[in-house]
Amino acid sequence: MSTAADILGSNRKPKVPAKWAAHFRRLIDERNRLLARNFSSPAPSAVKIDDLGDAATEETQRTLAFVAAGATQETVFEVLEAIRRIECGTYGICEVTGEPIEEARLQAIPWARFSLRGQQEVEAGGSGRRRAIPPLQSLVGAELTSEPESEEPEREQAV
Repeated sequence: MSTAADILGSNRKPKVPAKWAAHFRRLIDERNRLLARNFSSPAPSAVKIDDLGDAATEETQRTLAFVAAGATQETVFEVLEAIRRIECGTYGICEVTGEPIEEARLQAIPWARFSLRGQQEVEAGGSGRRRAIPPLQSLVGAELTSEPESEEPEREQAV
């Protein structure tokens, strides 16, 4: 008798080319290691408002925890994408140049998406980070307007 997992395909073993088997195992181990981290939010503050030093220390620790969680989330996304590329047969191919990614680069960063030349092109162009979830940004001090401002004022043209 088949189980629901068999029917839905969650028990399937992905076909991994022998060439990428070691990278696949490393990526699975990295995924499991990252997902095992504790991402629970810090406990509510027990610091009294009078003790500004302790309050500042606690706020710094909370901010560092959020930064670490964001960095881990981005790495988990990249690792999952690399596993998907192995399963789809596109692993080890630069997303910019279409050329193979150097083996030494894949050894150092198994989730690498770009060859060295591709990475340099991406960095020169100013893009290169693909995020699963956009980063949180503060609206403190930001002006909200209904229409975007242009950099140059409009000039009337003479007819």
